[in-house]
Formats: sequence, C-alpha cells, structure tokens
Amino acid sequence: MKTENQRIFKIDICLPDGNELELYARARELGYTTLVFLYNFKSRGEILKKKQQLENLESVYVGTYLEVNSPRDLRNLDKLYLDSDLICAIAQKEELVRQCVENQRIDFVFEITTGVGKEHTHYRNSNMTSIISGIMKRNNCSYALSFSHILNVEGQMRAKLLGRMMQNVRLLRRKVPIIIASFARYETEMRLPENLAAISRVLGLNSPQSKSAIGYNTYQLIQNKIKRRDKNFIRPGVKVVD
Repeated sequence: MKTENQRIFKIDICLPDGNELELYARARELGYTTLVFLYNFKSRGEILKKKQQLENLESVYVGTYLEVNSPRDLRNLDKLYLDSDLICAIAQKEELVRQCVENQRIDFVFEITTGVGKEHTHYRNSNMTSIISGIMKRNNCSYALSFSHILNVEGQMRAKLLGRMMQNVRLLRRKVPIIIASFARYETEMRLPENLAAISRVLGLNSPQSKSAIGYNTYQLIQNKIKRRDKNFIRPGVKVVD
C-alpha cells in the first residue's frame, strides 16, 4: 500500500468569475481529483456564503487571494484566515513580496514575477532574494507557479518571465514547497496535470518535486489549515488532549 507521501494528488487552483461549474467540469475531464477556487474576499461572510453555494461540488475548497499593492492590503487577514481553506497573495514588488511572506497567515505567493523592466546587473529582477527565501522557509510559506500567468504574455515578455521563474525555482526548490497549477480564469486556460508537471521540470524541478507540485504540496497546506481550526490547536505539533 502506498504511503501518503507516495500517493499522487492532482489538485488544480482556479480564479473563477461566476463560471465555477464550467471550471469544475473541465477539471474532472482533465483528471483532477480536487479543485481549489480562489476569490478576492473582503469579509468572513463572503467566504461562508460562497462555501454554501458550492457545497454540492465534491472535493472543492474555497480560498482567498489578495492583490497586494501596499502594506494595508494585508490588514484584514485575521478576519479571513481560518475560514479560507487557503490564503495567498499576488505582489509584484520585492518589498511587498517580503511583507507577504513575513505574514504567517499567507500560505503561498504566486504571480510575483513580471515580464517587464530591466534585469539587475548580476541577477534577474524576479522579486525574490535569498533573504526572502529564508523567511519563506521559516514561516512555511510556499511558492506557486501560475500557468495562466505564462499563457497570457507573449514574445520577449514571456521569455523574460520564464527566465525569472527559473531563477526563483532554483533559489527555492531546496527550501520551500513549490506548487504549479493553472490558476485559470477560463476553461481554455486549464491543462492536464501531467502537462503542468512537465512545465515545472523545464523550470527547474526534478521529477519527484514536479509530482508533489501538481497536488501533494497543495494538499499539505489544506490539511495544515484544517488542523489549525481544531479548538485544541495550540501551535504546529502541539494541541490540548484530554
């Protein structure tokens, strides 16, 4: 029998806009076992309402993504954290990426690179540094690769974006879990999990890491959140027992 670490999870992450049923049907066609829908929630009530609307869809989780353009965009995390199955952030400035990963309520960051702007003299302008990667390791924050982010740029911008992603993967792959998902807004942006795993290998992951990236690492984040909701939870590895 396979252990949990050996099981192959296939989890996609999407950002729907009223097209949840279409994305769900497409995910099933592609062989995904689980789907995470991310929304730009502002309140706990919005999260609970959305979960109720989707309660008939099997193996679907509901999370929150934050578009962080200034430090104040991180202020409402206390209200959103526990009810969100995942909570993650988009930030495209190095100082904002650092502030995101310093916040222990952020499960992962994604779309932190861009295909614009000049490179630094000795390394790519990827909004990731060894200092930020160390903070991510300490705070158990993951890094996610977005296929739709790649898909929606072309030419020289795509080449620059891929180079910056590759630099980040090399910097992070031995420190923090890396996720790859479609982050699709439309069904046409979704791909087979095997295709995404292959892309992650091109970007620098080895074969075992790429298998974990298409599902297991996301599964672990969800399980950690479920544990934190336990009324007896104190901190990771510690809880009250009778």
